[in-house]
Amino acid sequence: MALDEIRQIKLNKLKVLRKAGVDPYPATTKRSVSVGEAIAQFDSLAESKKEITLAGRIMAQRGHGGLVFFDLNDGGSRIQGCAKEDTLGAEGFKFFKELVDIGDIIEVTGTLFKTKQDERTIEASKIGMLTKALLPLPEKWHGLQDVEERFRKRYLDLLMDEEVKSKFIKRAQIIQGIRDYLIKNEFLEVSTPTLQPLYGGASARPFKTHLNALDIDMYLRIAPELYLKRLMVGGFDKVFEFTTNFRNEGIDREHNPEFLAMEFYAAYKDYNWVMDLLEDMLATIAPDKFKKPFRRVKYAELMKDAGSLDDAVFKEKVLHTLVEPTFVMDYPKDMLPLTKLKPGSDDTVEGAQFYSDGIELAKIFSELNDPIDQRERFATQENFRAKGDEEAQRMDTDFIEALEYGMPPVGGIGVGIDRLIALLTDSSSLREIILFPTMRPKDSH
Repeated sequence: MALDEIRQIKLNKLKVLRKAGVDPYPATTKRSVSVGEAIAQFDSLAESKKEITLAGRIMAQRGHGGLVFFDLNDGGSRIQGCAKEDTLGAEGFKFFKELVDIGDIIEVTGTLFKTKQDERTIEASKIGMLTKALLPLPEKWHGLQDVEERFRKRYLDLLMDEEVKSKFIKRAQIIQGIRDYLIKNEFLEVSTPTLQPLYGGASARPFKTHLNALDIDMYLRIAPELYLKRLMVGGFDKVFEFTTNFRNEGIDREHNPEFLAMEFYAAYKDYNWVMDLLEDMLATIAPDKFKKPFRRVKYAELMKDAGSLDDAVFKEKVLHTLVEPTFVMDYPKDMLPLTKLKPGSDDTVEGAQFYSDGIELAKIFSELNDPIDQRERFATQENFRAKGDEEAQRMDTDFIEALEYGMPPVGGIGVGIDRLIALLTDSSSLREIILFPTMRPKDSH
């Protein structure tokens, strides 16, 4: 049957419900416990024969005649429902059989029991409509040939595939684990602007917009770094921020134009301290994946082994070899223009990048706090930009002025949270762990 035909049948049922005085989309429900709570208290509730009211979506139906079993899922747990004509009565059973479909969200009042197959079940004495669905649930979903359809209709992906949903639950747990760790280590969570008059803090192309109220162009942030450093000038000791960044760049398995990152900064610390903290944090939140100590190797040594200092060679010959958790340290200063020079060097900075499974997960710095050096670095970046490098960083004179008031020695980091979560959930692409990844509209050419 064509989708339009199925929808029309459901619309006809909707009319019948309304004509019978049944609101197919009521604002409230009589739900007394969640399905999970009912399962947790199952034995006592079943023994007492106490009536309870559950609510959830019908995911499947089976049976015939005067007995129908159905699966009820409230988003947290599943239980079997039993609709018997003898219990519901002729009118109630007719309502269920003729007007309630798979995909509808209902409330079920009844008592709990176990079937002969030891299946936890609620025997319905009353069934009410909470949401009449007008489109049918897909019969086949997992392993769709058109994988992009899963991302376009993520709500169905979550509904039909528990494994997908579990990844996003784990995503939330990982983020909370990082937050708890940092707070325990006396970091303060802060928020900085998403709309910025000048983008900075990373080498990337920005999204540009216009603020009508002030009649000025603005940019969606590519990173929060320069604002967080301003807070260090302002006297904060340790700060962190979970931030959505926007970069007008390509889309692939490791990149999405809108992505979640976390940055933290600590006064009177350097990149060695930050590496130690990241190592401990990852070993704490994901001990099965990350075990201390992590490998530490200098960038120059890796490039020497690769036979070239060309950056493109790093991606081609070195990156895929960084499988075990590895800090690559001490980069050329032009690659990390916001980072302190190593003592005694005029071309190498105290910066590191953290890799695991061949994926860059974090950038770590002893932050540059010399305003004269910072101005020169920005000027060099502006020269790169003039020669066609659209990702070169901008001259931010307001930030330099802040540095001139004095920023203490600071250790900082930026972590790609989406990439970290993809790694910890064995996901092959960021699109698997971003709820609504950026995609070309389906009707776009």
